[in-house]
Amino acid sequence: MIDLIIAFVIAGVLLFAEYLLCTKLKNPLWGGIIPILILAGSIFVFASGSIPFTTKTIFPFVVVNTIFWLDWAGGREKRKKLQQAEMDKMKAKDI
Repeated sequence: MIDLIIAFVIAGVLLFAEYLLCTKLKNPLWGGIIPILILAGSIFVFASGSIPFTTKTIFPFVVVNTIFWLDWAGGREKRKKLQQAEMDKMKAKDI
């Protein structure tokens, strides 16, 4: 039970860090580092054979990867909206 709690805390910290990287930094690759590492780790776990390649074991990895990739995409969209709002403010002041 304690392992599950620790896993959720780590996942929450990683999601928060990824969100900050996606929304605050200009380059989209910074926010993509964590999803890429999670995807590479998932591939490594199955390729090394430490976890059997069945649908029961694949599902959690697919869910985690999907959550992190969607969070990255959402963060980039928010960054674009913030940039557009800033440009609109600047244009309004120029007029």
